[in-house]
Amino acid sequence: MRYAATSEIVAIRLSEGEDVRSCIAQVCEENNIDSAVVVGGVGMLRDVTFGWFNGNEYVTKEYGEVFELLALSGNVSIKDQALYPHLHGALSKPDHSVVGGHLLRAVADHNVELFLKPLNTISLARKFDGWFDAILPLKRE
Repeated sequence: MRYAATSEIVAIRLSEGEDVRSCIAQVCEENNIDSAVVVGGVGMLRDVTFGWFNGNEYVTKEYGEVFELLALSGNVSIKDQALYPHLHGALSKPDHSVVGGHLLRAVADHNVELFLKPLNTISLARKFDGWFDAILPLKRE
């Protein structure tokens, strides 16, 4: 992984075999970023797990094939006192059909380029609201 980080933007380049969520958390930790918006990403992914929250738990579906990353969105917040990359993605198969959803796991296949916007005036945390750990945005003092 290679990256450059400023208070304005974080650019991350993942290489073969690197886990997307782990690398985002690592870069944020190394740069004291506790809240960020995922601006986007492009590249190739494999070993993907999507989750669908049914109100009690995530129902997961795993894919071992290679995909092109069409769209990536989400945020980085604090959940259970740890950095939590909350990601959603749309991925294309070779036949141009698309799968997508809550991205629980994804591994870089050769190259992935990610961009994050650190939040300096707002902090994002997660708190259980009776149904799930919902985002709790707070203005920094």
